[in-house]
Amino acid sequence: MKTNSGHQPTKIKRGLSVWLVYIMLSCFAYVLNVAGPAVTYLRDEFNLSFTEGGLHTSALALGMVMMGLLGQLVLRKLPAWKALGLGGLGLGVGGLIFVLGNQPVFTLIGLFLMGAIGSLIVSTNPAILADEMGTQSKVGVSEANTMSSIFSTLAPLAVGYFAATVVTWRPAVFIVTSLAFLLGLWILLTPRFSRKNEPTDADTKIENGRLPGKYWLFWAALVTSISIEFCLIYWSSDYLQSHLAMPKDIATQSVSLFLIGMVVGRYFGSLLLPKFDRFSILFSSIGIGVLGYLIFWFGKAQFISLAGLFLAGLGVANLYANLVTLSFDAAGTARAAAGPATTLASGVAILLLPFALGSLADLLGIRTAMLLVAVLYLVLITLMLSGKKASEPEPA
Repeated sequence: MKTNSGHQPTKIKRGLSVWLVYIMLSCFAYVLNVAGPAVTYLRDEFNLSFTEGGLHTSALALGMVMMGLLGQLVLRKLPAWKALGLGGLGLGVGGLIFVLGNQPVFTLIGLFLMGAIGSLIVSTNPAILADEMGTQSKVGVSEANTMSSIFSTLAPLAVGYFAATVVTWRPAVFIVTSLAFLLGLWILLTPRFSRKNEPTDADTKIENGRLPGKYWLFWAALVTSISIEFCLIYWSSDYLQSHLAMPKDIATQSVSLFLIGMVVGRYFGSLLLPKFDRFSILFSSIGIGVLGYLIFWFGKAQFISLAGLFLAGLGVANLYANLVTLSFDAAGTARAAAGPATTLASGVAILLLPFALGSLADLLGIRTAMLLVAVLYLVLITLMLSGKKASEPEPA
């Protein structure tokens, strides 16, 4: 670790408050990644088509989009800690409706509530970590996302495990959403979490101006990269079952290989970032992701496709964080407007593209529909080349 002016770096404090934020964000990340594997079983229970199954993941994303549009109104009225607690309640109540739902309308409502109210956790965690950790908050954000990635890998494993051992997949959702509910309730009832974070001087200097065109290039690239990630998370299990005749429980658990690839990729990406510029890391990541996708799609043996799925996760791992920082840099003094717009990217991506892939699967079959990922990679490469060109300094 580098020192500053000969002094030892300030020791990072991770008290109860910091760990609470880490756990709450991990619960939300788990929910995002448990929906796809769970819907695989719901399709059989309710005799749903791929399109109807895709509506479920879209319901979760629609909730995120709505909170992205309206969340600023909520955050102006509530202290960040109270909003975080409310997010935990949303995950708990939505999760209960989802696991008890005996008709698609109830499971859709449950997922919508988890996305709409639960996404308050994502909206509030950076501000809380900044308040709790001060200048070390960047470390906190990185640690929170790494822990969330690890938690995410457990989601498909848990769904497959419970489906195989206790007849139903539902405890895989209920346990984690109940934990979020209890923690959220405790936060709301505890006086120490009642304080409201005051804006810093730096915050007041950031304008809510018009976002430049360069920002929207990176925003579109962000939407595209998230679309690739969740198309593979939500539909790779069905692909493995349909194309490679893999048993449902094993196929569901195999999605964790993609998520493990993301954990490994983010770890090594954090080591490479100080040594290489973001565009080099992004284009290298895209190359690895494309290679993994091609191995996954062309593989005729299960172990080959699974190796490709891991590589695809390795490639996707470093797209989100680098594109977010590039988009904020491109926003300039309009960073206050960039925050909500960037939050919307996740909701828009998860809302539209996995649903589109499911609809294509009904029309053309899941194998052909998976070619949508190849199209998304071509779009991403085009956007990144345009964004890189727009970021180059103009000649004198």
